[in-house]
Amino acid sequence: MAESLPLAFARHPTVRLSLPVQRFSLVAAILILFTSSFDIFLVVNVGGNYRFCQFVLAPLIVLATIKAWRARRIPTLGSVGLCIWFLFQTAFIPTTEFWPRSVGYCLWLALNIGLLFTFVQLFSYDPRTLRTLVRWYLYSFAFVSAFGMVQFMLPLLGLPGFLIQQWWIPGALPRVNGFSYEPSYFASYLLIGFVLVSSLRRAKSTLLPSRALLGIYCLTGLGILISSSRMSIVFLLAEILFTAIRPWISFFGDISRLRIVRSRLRSLVPSFLSLAFVAAMLGGVVVALRANPELLLMFLNGTGVSDTAAHSVVERESSFEKTLTVFVQHPWVGRSLGGIPSAIAETEGETIHSFEDANTTEGMNIFAEVLAASGVIGAIPFFCFVVVTIRKPLKLARIAPTFDASLLRALVRSLVFAWAVLQFNQNVLRTYLWIHLGMLATVYAATLQITRDQAEGSRMTSSE
Repeated sequence: MAESLPLAFARHPTVRLSLPVQRFSLVAAILILFTSSFDIFLVVNVGGNYRFCQFVLAPLIVLATIKAWRARRIPTLGSVGLCIWFLFQTAFIPTTEFWPRSVGYCLWLALNIGLLFTFVQLFSYDPRTLRTLVRWYLYSFAFVSAFGMVQFMLPLLGLPGFLIQQWWIPGALPRVNGFSYEPSYFASYLLIGFVLVSSLRRAKSTLLPSRALLGIYCLTGLGILISSSRMSIVFLLAEILFTAIRPWISFFGDISRLRIVRSRLRSLVPSFLSLAFVAAMLGGVVVALRANPELLLMFLNGTGVSDTAAHSVVERESSFEKTLTVFVQHPWVGRSLGGIPSAIAETEGETIHSFEDANTTEGMNIFAEVLAASGVIGAIPFFCFVVVTIRKPLKLARIAPTFDASLLRALVRSLVFAWAVLQFNQNVLRTYLWIHLGMLATVYAATLQITRDQAEGSRMTSSE
């Protein structure tokens, strides 16, 4: 990663993979990054859905297990709370009527946990490989967003659409969903990349050239906009406004201390351009709506505003209320993640008999799902995991080298946005969320070793 990264494992030698195995592991991990949002492409449906990235992950888990067995196992961030939560999920499988789905969800959760473990074991000890992996992680967001733009443009050019699930105007104006089930999933995925790149740009990270970071920033931002996912667009604008306003707050603080210099004025130019962009975009929207008022009604459709249909809002509110009802009725013994649809159906006097039936009674809001699936006691280790994956990296960033600290902060910031936007969606096992957690855990493990080695080196130097 940074110049100091080779020190990370100098004092703690580990078993290194052979060059062919290293290359295979890296290529496989990159494929996982690029396909983590794939829900409707390269998916095998046999009862449940089995994704391409999960097939690729399986041999990597085997390699990571062998490496951890033969050498020093590298601790995984938040693993204790996560494994305890997994035990609760498996213990509650018998509480659901349609147990095959609960078994499938437990296997899915086990794969996600295995992903975190695998990335940490295989990539945290090698600085060059880790830096390459993080770069490809950023490229993966650009790839998916670029595909979404092609998906958006093809019908506008009179060509057949590809993998499109929803339309504003059938056959002419699509709601872009990329490789995901629906636009909101696509936009939630891109939001992680947008906030991650935004944070790296603000920190002037050298992970990628500034032009490359700017290109990914613009691509992911446009991808979110053309998805027309209203909630993700709100979070996108919040990130842009925060980035734009923050330098002005610092600037006026300097005014009060009479420390204005020419360089500080120049540093406000990017934030001024960001504010101008938001203002221009909003102004363009206002002009377009004045010229075509029906566009406003089309965009509001599903919200219930201005006498439009409220199916989107009503469905989500209803699913959220039903999920909370399951928790209230079973506060101590959870229904397991896969058992929430069965539990919801029970409250309505129905029974789930198949995976297809379960899809019609999904829960909503991932934290509410965790409560309903785990009960009060079972949810505690999960929320401890959430806190640990935010608190520990930020604490480490205070003493880590600048490059590593900026990357940790960027990963945590984008993780917080991911948790926030997924409160309006489902479910907690989304693969791209766990990919991000895996990248954070890997960077954290490497940075922790760097910091410890530097501290040991400083003590040895001072003692001499």
